Amino acid sequence: MSWHDTLEQEILHLYQEPVIGSGYSNTYGEANLVNLVTKFRSLESEQMEYMKSMVVTFSQSDDLASSYVSVGVLHALGMHDHVENAYQWAEGRDDSHMFTSHFDIGKSLAEHFVINPP
Repeated sequence: MSWHDTLEQEILHLYQEPVIGSGYSNTYGEANLVNLVTKFRSLESEQMEYMKSMVVTFSQSDDLASSYVSVGVLHALGMHDHVENAYQWAEGRDDSHMFTSHFDIGKSLAEHFVINPP
């Protein structure tokens, strides 16, 4: 198995575990966000680029949980152009308000748990 496949599986696992909303400690995916940022920061340059491409793709996903957690990760990592692109993508949707308000949640989580941790 290549490092791409291994890394992809690890990243997908971090999106899924712990389950968002399954308990008080991960109500909005705060653990997923922190774990994804921590993973990103532990990678070498080429692996970072691969993970970044995955997170950017997920930030414009129809899966609401994946998209807002991804926006939070991008915000925490200072990738504001990608955050803006996600908001622009969401604005074109019929359910844009649902996505943009969740993106706001993702950014708030990033600010509270990653940028200015308790």
